Amino acid sequence: MTGALREVCQELSARLSGTRSTIVLPAQSLTAKAAAKIGASEMELMARADTASMNQISIELLKLLHSGIALTSRQLRDAIWCLWETTPALADYPEAFETVMKMIRSSTKRSPFRNLAAVYLVQFAPQRPGFAEASSLLQHLAIRWGEPWAGYQQSFSLYESVAGPRMVAKSALQQNQSATQALQTMGLGALNAQSGFAEAITKELLVSLANGTEPDHEKRLARVQAYAMDSQGELLFNTLDLEIAEALMKPFIERDPEKRIKDIFLDFILSIFGDPRIRPMRWERFPHIKKTVIAWLTEQSLRQFLDIVSNSMNSQADKKMWEYRRAFWEAAHDKGLIRGAWVVFAEEGAILARQSFGKNTGFATFNNRGSRYVQRTHAVLLMEIGNGIVADWSHSGKVNIWSNAQDRTAPQMYKTSYSSDEVQIGSRRGDMENSDYMVKTHVSPGTYSWQRAVAQRLYHLTNIRLQQTDYRV
Repeated sequence: MTGALREVCQELSARLSGTRSTIVLPAQSLTAKAAAKIGASEMELMARADTASMNQISIELLKLLHSGIALTSRQLRDAIWCLWETTPALADYPEAFETVMKMIRSSTKRSPFRNLAAVYLVQFAPQRPGFAEASSLLQHLAIRWGEPWAGYQQSFSLYESVAGPRMVAKSALQQNQSATQALQTMGLGALNAQSGFAEAITKELLVSLANGTEPDHEKRLARVQAYAMDSQGELLFNTLDLEIAEALMKPFIERDPEKRIKDIFLDFILSIFGDPRIRPMRWERFPHIKKTVIAWLTEQSLRQFLDIVSNSMNSQADKKMWEYRRAFWEAAHDKGLIRGAWVVFAEEGAILARQSFGKNTGFATFNNRGSRYVQRTHAVLLMEIGNGIVADWSHSGKVNIWSNAQDRTAPQMYKTSYSSDEVQIGSRRGDMENSDYMVKTHVSPGTYSWQRAVAQRLYHLTNIRLQQTDYRV
């Protein structure tokens, strides 16, 4: 390193030291450009080595280390890259690990330290055996070997396993940078976007978002996408499910946003984790988030049914009838009667639902089986209410209520396809009511007669009474 470059590095370090609380990553400087070359060759070289060959190298190195034979410079380089991610991993053998650390510590050449610094970032995982010792050694040697490592340690605590990712993440947040962008700005662009250190920074970024760093919901969503997803829309790190879910949803736990924001966030989070009503196992790590998402999805399914079907109403009489239907089921939802909801759409409704609520929104479609003819605009709202199941048909259809969801004729919730027979009680033309079933036509809604009858049945299922004032139009 030239004297001029060293002066620049020292000036930069001096300027940045003592300002950690508000540190901002500089534009790419001479230090960063130099660092891009230093260590990059090691990272790129080892990235090209296949796992099988590295495992074999590790086996041979372990034999040498146990025999007490001194390693050559090249063997020491290979040993450093075999510390944690090979089988065997040299760090799992304390004597072998300590020998490697001693050789790095006592070396009069910079390359062993440089290799360890690269491995530390690429394979960053503080819980691994020997990682704390490696971290301590890097902090000590960074001062001996000067820039850019001394500056990294002084300004970003880069080689401290907890403080390092946190410091870089804090700087990245201030400049709205992803982990990869922050590392590139520092001159560590040779690091893979999925390196261990990039993952640790990303985790810190997501935790900060979950704790309210970005109050604007749509900007927070954009940041989560930028931090956690690659250019193909795939997750960079499958281990950060919890952090991603909380970054998206934790700010909503105490206060619901407007419906438009709900739909945007639901579309995105379902694209990552799937629908929790269909794929509950994917959501096991964050049951508190799952609860909120299911509540939103229940409300969204109700809106799907009411809004999409409303668009197909042509006559004033139909539109007026639908006002009463909307008022009733919205009142039931507001009173907390509806535990879960799922819509079955015919062809036209399915298209409109995707357009209105996002490509990842969940619903079912009718198949061509069943005795009842299903028109293009028909839909059925399935609801879990108490211990029962309700299937409310759109347009001139009827409301069907099974008092026991375990009844063999009751429809199963959250399937992707239904026949018309699965979502109605028998094929009788008239209304019917007994202790097990209820079928009711939505006639004369202005008299509130069907509403009172259905509200009474829902009371038997839930012990919650809907008053006429709750659903009056």
